[in-house]
Amino acid sequence: MRLLAAGVCTALALTACGSSDDPSGQPDGTAAAPSTSAEPTSAEPTSAEPTDAEPSGPREDQPVEPIAVGDVDESAAEGSGPPVTLTDVRLGAHDGFDRIVFELAGEGQAGWQVGFTGAPRSQGSGLPVDVPGHAVLGITLTNIALPGDAVPGAQPWEVGNLRVHASAVLDTVVTDTLFEGRYAFFAGLDEQRPFAVGQLTSPQRIVVDLLDEEPTSTTELSQRCESPAGFAISYPEGWSVNSGETVPSCTRFAPESFSIPPATDARVGSVTASVETIPFDRVASAGTAEPDSRQETMVDGHRAVRIQRVTVGEGLYPAGIRMTSYVVELEPGGDGPRTLVVDTVGLPQFDYARNVRMLDRMIETIDITG
Repeated sequence: MRLLAAGVCTALALTACGSSDDPSGQPDGTAAAPSTSAEPTSAEPTSAEPTDAEPSGPREDQPVEPIAVGDVDESAAEGSGPPVTLTDVRLGAHDGFDRIVFELAGEGQAGWQVGFTGAPRSQGSGLPVDVPGHAVLGITLTNIALPGDAVPGAQPWEVGNLRVHASAVLDTVVTDTLFEGRYAFFAGLDEQRPFAVGQLTSPQRIVVDLLDEEPTSTTELSQRCESPAGFAISYPEGWSVNSGETVPSCTRFAPESFSIPPATDARVGSVTASVETIPFDRVASAGTAEPDSRQETMVDGHRAVRIQRVTVGEGLYPAGIRMTSYVVELEPGGDGPRTLVVDTVGLPQFDYARNVRMLDRMIETIDITG
């Protein structure tokens, strides 16, 4: 997790603090959202020295750049002082990235928690939130005042979902709720992408940049094995894989050493793979709960589906456990239909968010061999 202090745009030149070549003329390089909130203000710099205040118009010699280097790790910063009022939310499309800007008013400082989530849920009710796209970035602003407690003279932002034209990676920003000082949003992306978060001043803004780049990780998928069940897959350097004494080899993966007890259904392994002698359509539709997310895809030229769901307590796991699964149709074998299932489960002993990211990467390396 990246922990940042919520404050000024430190050690950033004007290019990183949002000078704009966007025809909208927004000082932070965003297109104006369809909102009735007040127009943003900006201060004109009085010298050539870097400043948190931004130029009031486009500067051809200073194109908009991401606010920081991006990655896929969670970013968090604490708010401070009196609660502030959210006055505007804007989206902008730029060369190589999309930008979300949350404008705020008040003497305090807003904080944030930003990270990918496999199962977006409303923070008030806990109900699933429908977010278009193949990956969801949760964005929660903290230290936010209720509209009835708005900062004097500030017009609270009018709630709505937002889209941006000609975007690089962003589909939609879905507004959730303002609950106990926490204002939640969900950004739907084409896939998991590196992101960067920072804070600007004059006026106060929290900026989330979504980069049109492949996710980078210090963990390389440099190890590879082939399962006798009929597939080969890569897994991360430093992870352990089962030897095949209890279940077929190359079907259980975890960042720590593990052993598989005989004759047990206990979940062993952060990511598991198995070939079931059950028709694809039956496996893809199995389960007592409606999936939170379901996307048709292909794995090594075979029909597949990615499913995210939350258990309801009927089966191996208690209610409320998140699961992400890939179901892949294989050619029939001598014993009938065959379906490959590769999944991860959000049990307390596992880092579910990390494992979902790793699952998505491992799936891209699969070769069907049988």
